[in-house]
Amino acid sequence: ADVSRDTGIEGRIERFAGDELSTKVASVIATGRGADIAVGVEFDTYLYANRLADVTELADEIGRTYGGWFDVARAACMVNGRWRSLCIGQAPAAWNYRVDHFAAAGINQFPDTFDDLLKAAQTLHARGTPIGMTLGHASGDGRSTNYPVLWAFGGKEFEEDGRTVALDSPQTLRAVEWYAEIYKYFIPGTTAWLDADNNQAFLASRISATVNVNTIYLASRAAADPARKAVADNMNHGLWPRGPAGRFANYNINVWLPFASSQNQEGQRAFLRAWYSRNFLPNWTKTGQSYFIPTFTGFDREDVWPADPKLHIFRELNKINRLPGYSGPPTPAAAEAVSKYILVDMFAKACTGQMKPAEAVKWAAREYEQIARRRRS
Repeated sequence: ADVSRDTGIEGRIERFAGDELSTKVASVIATGRGADIAVGVEFDTYLYANRLADVTELADEIGRTYGGWFDVARAACMVNGRWRSLCIGQAPAAWNYRVDHFAAAGINQFPDTFDDLLKAAQTLHARGTPIGMTLGHASGDGRSTNYPVLWAFGGKEFEEDGRTVALDSPQTLRAVEWYAEIYKYFIPGTTAWLDADNNQAFLASRISATVNVNTIYLASRAAADPARKAVADNMNHGLWPRGPAGRFANYNINVWLPFASSQNQEGQRAFLRAWYSRNFLPNWTKTGQSYFIPTFTGFDREDVWPADPKLHIFRELNKINRLPGYSGPPTPAAAEAVSKYILVDMFAKACTGQMKPAEAVKWAAREYEQIARRRRS
């Protein structure tokens, strides 16, 4: 509405559910008609780079306004040194944990390292309050609970060229061995979990910790049901643990895709400038209570953070996101590996005893090699 008022350009917004949006984007790319701009995900910039407008000048302008872009935004939006999309933001996934369950087990803070998390899982399991991480084909949680483990132990899918598979390594093996060990202390059934299952298990107090965005807490905090409200009162959020190679996370990224075929480039730019303006973006971000955070380094100094102390950790979580395909860019090969849940299945096969950890790594590396060869041909 503000853009229409300020520019005289009439705006029309279409909303789509689930996979309908990606179908619409593909249609615009194929026909050159149907939209000036759309919401995309991190891989879309690479998939459609030659059909997207060059917005490098605008990206530099916006970056200066907010102290610069995080590296993850550059990785998601830049192709061959040029900005072909603009990062909307990311949805940080924290460790949601029950403070009361942890305290009853003698654990007074969320574990800071993967070794400490393993010890905590053993203790919590022994008390009948196990933890659980998704090892199923969940489109969101399947990524956010598995890629951080690989990276924390120093593993990676590809070399920097995005073409050479690097998964089969001692670092990956250590990550799989750790996962297979902690899995012994999970609640049963996590290999079948989809995106809603860990939420339901946590809300039912069947698990004491899981990985999720802040929706469990926000919904419980606002609930009229006393039992649901008690979950919010007795939980908190923890940072991802630190492994031998560091502390990392994987969150959903969304981007604005500016179509090069647009017949209204002026309106396209006007909308993007309005979205990132100081009159809109900080207020929009603060309203979201850290559910979705724009990827600017200078946002630490902005009034965009919720006052609730149980949401403070999301400011730190906002800084550690990586994209699948590391240490390469988010290529079509990396996107295919995500869609086929190869990394998730690598961990699951080792955790369930279907394969030994070394066998699971070899299996996953072969799957990646097949994808890489097909994408190179």
